[in-house]
Parts: sequence; C-alpha cells; structure tokens
Amino acid sequence: MSAMTAIDPKATVMPLLEGSAWPGAVEALAQVNALPIPGIKTEAWKYTRVGKLFKDAYTVPNGDVTVALPARVPFDSTRVVFVNGHFRADLSDELKSDKGIVIDSLKHHLSHGPVKTHYGQVAPIGDRLFTAMNTAAPTDGLIILATKGTKTSKPIHVLHITSGGQQLIQPRDLFMLHEGATVEVIIEHIGGDTSSSLVNSIRESVIGEGANLTIHLLQNEANGPAHIGLDGVSIGAKGLFSIDTTTLNGSLVRNEVNAALAGPEAHAELNSVYVLNGTTHCDNHTYIGHDVPDCTSDELYKGIIAEKGTGVFNGKVYVKQDAQRTRAYQSNANILQGDDARVFTKPELEIYADDVKCSHGCTIGRLDEKGLFYLRSRGVSEAEARRMLSHAFMTDVLERITNEDWRTHLASLIDGKLETL
Repeated sequence: MSAMTAIDPKATVMPLLEGSAWPGAVEALAQVNALPIPGIKTEAWKYTRVGKLFKDAYTVPNGDVTVALPARVPFDSTRVVFVNGHFRADLSDELKSDKGIVIDSLKHHLSHGPVKTHYGQVAPIGDRLFTAMNTAAPTDGLIILATKGTKTSKPIHVLHITSGGQQLIQPRDLFMLHEGATVEVIIEHIGGDTSSSLVNSIRESVIGEGANLTIHLLQNEANGPAHIGLDGVSIGAKGLFSIDTTTLNGSLVRNEVNAALAGPEAHAELNSVYVLNGTTHCDNHTYIGHDVPDCTSDELYKGIIAEKGTGVFNGKVYVKQDAQRTRAYQSNANILQGDDARVFTKPELEIYADDVKCSHGCTIGRLDEKGLFYLRSRGVSEAEARRMLSHAFMTDVLERITNEDWRTHLASLIDGKLETL
C-alpha cells in the first residue's frame, strides 16, 4: 500500500497569494510556505484556534458590490470607505480638505519615497504566518501621510464593509506622521452574515518627534467575518500613540498591538473594552518595547464575558537595559457572567533596567453581590442593576478617551450590548 501524500492545509489560501506585485510579495510568499499554522503548542496562540480558518478555500474579494452605507456617526468626520478590502472613492468623502495631509488608497503610492522607506519595516514578518500572508498579497489599504506640524481638522472615519462570504480580505494600512503632526482615526468594521470570510489586516504607524496618533477601533459585527489584526507602531521622541479597542460582536477576533518606544519621552496608551456573549472569542495580545530611556506606557483592558464567550489577554512590557527611568503600567480586569464564560489572562513584565517604576496585574470575578443587593433593595430590577454595575465597571476605560463625541457614542453602544446579556 503506497504512502498517502500529506495535504497542506494552507492550500486553501495559497492560490490567492501568488503573483502579487506589492513590495516584498515574493519573499513573503516563501515565508508563507515555510511557516506553520499556529496551534495549541504555539504559546502566543494556544487559546485561539486558527486552524479552522484554513479548512475551506477562499475566493478573491469583490470590491464592486453594491452596499448600503450605515448612518454616519453623530459628529463631524471625514469618511473613507473600503468594501471587501477595496477602496471606494465613490462612497468616500472629499479627502483633500486638510492641507498637508494625504489620505488615499495605499496601492496608489507604492513607488513614493516615504512608503518605500517604511512599508514592511514596522511590522516585519518574523515568525508570524498572518503577516506573511498579508504581505504576500494585500487587497488594498489606507495611506495617511501628515507633514510637519499638520493636524486633522476632524476625525478620519475609516469604514470597512464586508459583504459576501468565503473571501480572504487583507487590508494593509500605512500611517506616517512627521514632526509635530496630529492625526485622529476611527476604524469601524461593518458586516453581517459573512462568518465564512477572513479579514487579515496589518497596520503600520510611524510617529515622528512630538507627533500624536490616536486610533479608535470598533468591532461590532454580529455573524461577521473572523478578524486577525496587527498594529505595528514606532514612536519617536516625545511622540504619543493612543489606541482604544472596543469589541462588542464577532466570531473569532484577534487584536495585536506591537509598539516600540523608540525615542526619549515617547508614550503609548492602550485601552480596551470587550463585551462578549454567544460564542464570540476575542484575543487581545499586546507588546510594548521600552527601547530607550525616559519613556512611559499605560495599558487598561477590561472585559465582561457571558454565555459561552471567551476572552484572552496577553500583554508584555519589555524594558531594555538602557531604558532607565521607564514608567510602565498594565492592568487587565474581567467579569464572568455564567458558568460557561471563560477568560485567559497573562500580563507580563520583562525588565533589564534598574531605575524603573512598573506594575502589572489581572483580576477575574463576578459582579459585586453587595452592590446588586443594595440596588435591588432600592427598587432597581435585577437586569437594570446588572447593567448599571457593568457600565460602572467600564467607566474608567471610557474616561480615557479624549474625544467626547466618540466616548458618548461608544457608551451608548456598550449600554445597548449590556442590555442583551
């Protein structure tokens, strides 16, 4: 009896990754062939099973489909629309309103000097299969280039719409902020009945001296696609990077942030709220590298998990030997509702400098029974009491969001989600 030929599970994606003309695509394709699919023995992925994402063959994403745009956010913004990963100028606002700031499809700028300098440098492939896949064949992406001292007059609202099933969608963004620039971006994913698709995104951000980049990420897709995303960030001297991630719906969600504090007095702030029920799985992975002295970082991740939802948090702060006077704080807190809800949390500090102030911690528990009793004894229904305590649990994360309009909008969405638990 002849030996059976092993079937490569990556064969479901390989035909869509070949022949791309994007920079580094040939080398990345070779890496896709060489790197294994992460499994339970891969420490960084042990709680997030991604093998099932390679079970069925994907199709090329179609950006020309007709879609219905959702209502605009209740404040002034510049809307940029991508459909199945493809930029849609016909659905987007005028993108040249702010002098000195370029907002456009990234594939239109691949030959430009700044792009050639930074593309693929902030989020190198390393041993990460999904980065290799994205680099081998990006669908399209957003470029934001802010020249010295410029500022966005209103938030840039990037709307990613997924329509149709069994598509491999690979957004690739590059944000470049020169000295003293200030940019605020809202990234929102919309999609329903698209659970058989995979969105595999990479976003690289280069923040120059004294520049400030704020990203608000909202994931709220019932029956939406699986999401695997990575933010690679390099922060220059006195630069500021802030990202707040809100996950309310999704099938399988993996959010990674890899931030390098590369210049003195750089600061990174990572905040997140996740409210999970059904069978939603949300994995937040963060890495903050304190590479030079006098830098600060602050992480606050809070989640409420109900029904058969699963939350994962793995955050690592790495302090190099020369990174004296580092200040780094990391906290992850979780509330479980029901016996089937699960959370896995692993905050980490790795420190080689001696003049530092660093702390990290995690908590897992239930809603405060004394608080529930107090509210019930004053005539508040059990459902409303639970919602009030849950909202209070999230408040300190929301208060960190400096955009009051976005904070109010998020609070409304979170309250709506809490009412379903």
